[in-house]
Amino acid sequence: MPDSSGLEALFVRLYLDRHIMARLAVDLRGRDYDVVRTEDAGQDTATDEEQLAFAAKEGRTILTFNIRDFAPLHDQWQAAERPHAGIIVSQQLGSRQYGLLLARMLRLLNHFTAEQMIGNFVHLEQFK
Repeated sequence: MPDSSGLEALFVRLYLDRHIMARLAVDLRGRDYDVVRTEDAGQDTATDEEQLAFAAKEGRTILTFNIRDFAPLHDQWQAAERPHAGIIVSQQLGSRQYGLLLARMLRLLNHFTAEQMIGNFVHLEQFK
């Protein structure tokens, strides 16, 4: 990723929910993406609302397998005109399907800028 702060602002900064495998953070960081896990941020026991608030404050798009809770949370934030840096939801994939998760994330990250993710709710499965 370029060092220029103007260009850096184009790239989605990620925040991985507690159930996302650590390997994804390692592999994305190896490709120069800015990735923080809940454990890294000391937020591992935070509620979903607190997770989204933390991600929003940090300007990070959250990736979660928890569509059941984050879809209504997104709707609540939209209704309250409360901005967030984006929510990416995915069906839960096991370690055997890790390559699929990584490939989809790379497609998404090459598709959206950080600005385009603001307030957005994206299903990772659309990036096949």
